[in-house]
Amino acid sequence: MDSTTPQICSEVEYDVVVLGAGSAGVAAAVGAAQAGARTLIVERYGFAGGAATASSVLAYCGLFANRANAELVVGGVASDVLLQMRRLGVSTDPTRLKTTGNWIVTLNPEALKVALDRVLIEAGVSVLYHAALSGIAMADDNVTSLQVSGHFGSTCIRANSFVDASGEGTLCFLANRSRVTSPAKVQPASFPVRIGGIDPDWRLSRDPFRAATAEYNSSAPAVPARENGGVVLRVPGTSEIWWMALDLDTDPCAGEAFSLDEIKSRDAAWRLVDILKTTDSAFRHCYLATSGPQIGVRESRHPETITRITSQHIIQAVLPNDTIGLGGWPMEIHHAPGIQEYISVGGEGYFGVPFSALQIPNLRNVLVAGRLIGADSRAFGSVRVMGTAFATGQAAGIGAALMARSKSSLTIQDLQGELVSQGAIIHSTARTQTRQHFRG
Repeated sequence: MDSTTPQICSEVEYDVVVLGAGSAGVAAAVGAAQAGARTLIVERYGFAGGAATASSVLAYCGLFANRANAELVVGGVASDVLLQMRRLGVSTDPTRLKTTGNWIVTLNPEALKVALDRVLIEAGVSVLYHAALSGIAMADDNVTSLQVSGHFGSTCIRANSFVDASGEGTLCFLANRSRVTSPAKVQPASFPVRIGGIDPDWRLSRDPFRAATAEYNSSAPAVPARENGGVVLRVPGTSEIWWMALDLDTDPCAGEAFSLDEIKSRDAAWRLVDILKTTDSAFRHCYLATSGPQIGVRESRHPETITRITSQHIIQAVLPNDTIGLGGWPMEIHHAPGIQEYISVGGEGYFGVPFSALQIPNLRNVLVAGRLIGADSRAFGSVRVMGTAFATGQAAGIGAALMARSKSSLTIQDLQGELVSQGAIIHSTARTQTRQHFRG
């Protein structure tokens, strides 16, 4: 054998393996572990958090209904993460955006990395960072093992059930390629940045950012900036500003083209911050503190699921019998770079996510979570956000644990019962209890 060929350095076995450590993946792993499953989470970066930490998307959207008051609709693991953030001295108070009326929780990414690590470890989850999925093995309609690779070589990981929370649907793509689709046009991605060196007495205003984006756009750049100046928020626990103004059409599954888009985005961000220095004396010493390791992707592959959430489901605020979590974020549809549309949730401002939207029709022991769950093109703009991903992830993890434990099919009643016992919200009567859990 060629000495450069990766060696199988070990073979391990778990009840549940979760691919991806974003919001959905962390919730899935913790949910599975709390349900009694020996659980491993596999992540390609050296930290958890997904878009929040890897793409500097520093806001949890979807934890609250879009109403006048901050009405919590996602609890469970999400609340555990926020509690850990507060223990680190970082505020998790919800903020209502003036432009849209949506409630968000702004994030400190370094504190979030620590908080997520603590939640995973305290739940008894085994963690494998710096590992990428490189192959799978199947028997009939079941995935039997994953092969993951890294600097350590290659490892075969066997499990009874799996959760694909990878964002790009890598597990489903390898196992079920014919039933995984890529839209002809995905929703544009964003390239947020953090800015330091701003005069501490400066009061938050979008005016300098509008001026900077106007001057920047006057040169017809390859990566345009939002004409309204973008989203501008303070990073909790720091003197930095989070700025999300750059949007672009790109596909993370496009190989070299995606790499070139990363290069263009970094160059664009540097030029945009250079212009910002000239807009206000408070910014004359500002600098680009950091961007994420990658572009903030909104959409890529879509696995086929048993059912799909539709836009009418959200507008009519449907609560199916197999509801496993609530969604409260409006349908945020990015039609093109810088062009967004918001369609509100109907009824009381929340809808139910059905378990069948997490199930793959011909993969019996694989569930999906996060932005991989079934939804039409408009409804996708609501269910993809990180707050809702916590809800779908926790349900997928518990579902996987119950599947691993029992040779018979799991029942929705058992799944819903375990969700409620873990502090998740699946119907309106659970809100008071979960609000108390949220406040910690």
